[in-house]
Amino acid sequence: MFFNSRKYPMNKPYLLIIILVLFFTSFNASKLFAQNDKQNYTLSINQKEIERLHDTVIFKKKYFVSYITIKLSNNSTIALNYITYSCSWDDLFHSNNKAIEVCQSPCESNYPIVKSLAVRKIEVFILPVILKKRLSDIRFKIGMNLFLDNAANRQLFPLPVDKLDNVIWSNEVKLP
Repeated sequence: MFFNSRKYPMNKPYLLIIILVLFFTSFNASKLFAQNDKQNYTLSINQKEIERLHDTVIFKKKYFVSYITIKLSNNSTIALNYITYSCSWDDLFHSNNKAIEVCQSPCESNYPIVKSLAVRKIEVFILPVILKKRLSDIRFKIGMNLFLDNAANRQLFPLPVDKLDNVIWSNEVKLP
């Protein structure tokens, strides 16, 4: 037997209490850290910079497309190092409106890369969005999966872009 109950009596459950405290503390700290991330890093869209819809053909199908300029801001006190893809970086973006779909670009060699955004700097993305339903008043937000560069996220491939708990959302805008 590996465990000698006479040598290590369990009448004092200190070890169990310590393990439980460490587990719950780290669990709450990770939730708090994620909440801080959503405050430190923001997405913004300038309503005046949104292109009017125009029709185009993508993969032999007609769509109405608009190009959205999205700005990722690092409002924290440290550089933002995040994981994205080498060519299908647009997979990280989502719309909160089912009538709007982020257009995915074709890609033949896709792998995770780490990008860095310095303190108080902005990165600009030009994102094509497709109007799936012709409606008169379409309001939406764009969200970005933000995978911070850490040991746990480096093990992810493909990145779980359908999981929305690490998404930061832009302000709400309207298609012109």
